[in-house]
Amino acid sequence: MIKKASWLKKNLYKKNIKIIDASWYLPNVNRNAYKEYKNGHIENALFFDIDRICDKKTHIPHMTPSAKKFEKEISKLGINKKDIILIYCKEGILSSPRVWWSFYLFGHKEVYVLDGGLKAWKLAGGKLTTKKTIIESANYKCNVIKDKITDYYKLNIFLKQDNPNLTVIDARPELRFLKIEPEPRKNIGKGNIPKSINYPSTLFDIKGFLKTKTEIKKIFSKIKKINTLFVVVDLE
Repeated sequence: MIKKASWLKKNLYKKNIKIIDASWYLPNVNRNAYKEYKNGHIENALFFDIDRICDKKTHIPHMTPSAKKFEKEISKLGINKKDIILIYCKEGILSSPRVWWSFYLFGHKEVYVLDGGLKAWKLAGGKLTTKKTIIESANYKCNVIKDKITDYYKLNIFLKQDNPNLTVIDARPELRFLKIEPEPRKNIGKGNIPKSINYPSTLFDIKGFLKTKTEIKKIFSKIKKINTLFVVVDLE
């Protein structure tokens, strides 16, 4: 899942490597990810618009798009099924894992996140460019892994079964989970899913770099047994 900046420096110009800038910011932050991408990005990087590549038929933001829409949007980016994809964002590992998961869900075999994001690239001596990335035509095809996604209705059924081996993890910041701080989007009230537990995404990184496998295992050690796991993630 993770690649280091040193790997990218060695593989930057290989034809089957596709680099994606997945930077994204909350609506209450006065920043425009696409404008920032145009002002400086890793050479040959493509911009993945999280606000556009989603299900637009619902009022809920960033719901997973249909396979047909994903195929159409990824084809526009010139990405093929056999490409090796490396995803980064400006803020370490904030929005890049979400885009990684989307590709994983739709069956892409080789897709990775740049550990440390753009910060790591700069620390490794990597340069940025404002040059427009040349996109070649592509015909992307999905192979959806259906058991990796659920919906409100299916989750409700699991919750009503009162299964002790069911775990629902909420990855939002703690104060939002505890209903102390409001949600940053309009028309979304405070709350959490019954019986869910809070593992904020910030537990898993140090200054934008992912913690080690041993450290992450230790974080999850309190969960004794899992037969069924749901992870609820809202881009922070």
